[in-house]
Amino acid sequence: MAKEKPETKQCKHCKTEIPYDAKVCPNCRKRVRGGPLKWIVIAVVVLLLLAIIGSSDGGDKDSAEKVGTVADTSSDATAETDAAEESSETNSAEAEADEADVQTEYHVGDILMDGDMKIVYMSSGVYQEENEFLQPDEGYQYIYLQFAFENQSETTDDSISFYSFECYADGYSVDMYYTADDTLSATLSAGRSVSGYIYFTVPEDAQVIEVEYTTNYFTADKITFLYEGEQDSGYVLEGSTAASEDAFSVGDVIEAGSLTISYLSCETDTSYSDFYQPQSGYHYVTCSFEFENTGDSDEYVSIYEFDCYADGLNCEQIYFRSDGLSATISSGHKAQGTVTFEVPDDAAVIEVEYLTNSWTSNRIVFRCEE
Repeated sequence: MAKEKPETKQCKHCKTEIPYDAKVCPNCRKRVRGGPLKWIVIAVVVLLLLAIIGSSDGGDKDSAEKVGTVADTSSDATAETDAAEESSETNSAEAEADEADVQTEYHVGDILMDGDMKIVYMSSGVYQEENEFLQPDEGYQYIYLQFAFENQSETTDDSISFYSFECYADGYSVDMYYTADDTLSATLSAGRSVSGYIYFTVPEDAQVIEVEYTTNYFTADKITFLYEGEQDSGYVLEGSTAASEDAFSVGDVIEAGSLTISYLSCETDTSYSDFYQPQSGYHYVTCSFEFENTGDSDEYVSIYEFDCYADGLNCEQIYFRSDGLSATISSGHKAQGTVTFEVPDDAAVIEVEYLTNSWTSNRIVFRCEE
């Protein structure tokens, strides 16, 4: 005889009796079915499937390939570049035949494509730390490498982090230096760009310095960049002043699933802390929002789901305010808060994006009009 299903069960949070099939406790409003471990396992499985699909779709999608140099993009080489693009399909078979000769180490000025991500190795050199208390040990020096990343996908986000870089001096791993400014780290939505630096501490007498960038943690694919002293390609990352057609303005109210988002304000901001001051030619902008949960289960909102772009270039988020937007909102409740970014004084178009779905890269764009 089949065992009869019970009518009630005990909520693991408030210990009250609730309907057996309930996913959310009607008393404490907390989720009682499908704990965090379940979702972690699901997330890992989905990521693995995406990695497998990505590595099998198109064969070389995860393999970086050099597509030119900064010198090739100069005005003198425009005609040659256009001609090369027109004949690329004709030469594809020959390129495959020469696969054994594909470049695997890259120099300042090289331009690569890694899937939909364009990577430019802009410059390198020795970094001089002004703080007397943060000088390298005797016999060592700080070095930097500067890169530009442009997400050329039409729909998908991509992330860049300095944690994806490792450095080796004469074959030995060396430490990253984290205290310098303009460290490379950003999540780029489709069509957006960023430039930044990575820093390392290396022996002054090192002969061969290699920096590896991991492009795919599942397949361990890496790109190797050579550090060869003071080098500057002259490349300048150009922004775009084209505004998003679907951007919302202050005062607008947006429905996003079970969240109702009110765009309250956008203003120039000032920090009264010596530790938070904008760099020369920049200022702070703070946007205020209200989120209301109209659904049946909890919703989590965080400042880390926001990104800002000035003329298409990623801006750094700043954390000096005490009302930064971060909350778990239960059904029927609201939360207000702010996000702050450092933007160029001469930016023509400033837009703040809120990521509503990390799987689909869906975003809401807010126009920033100070």
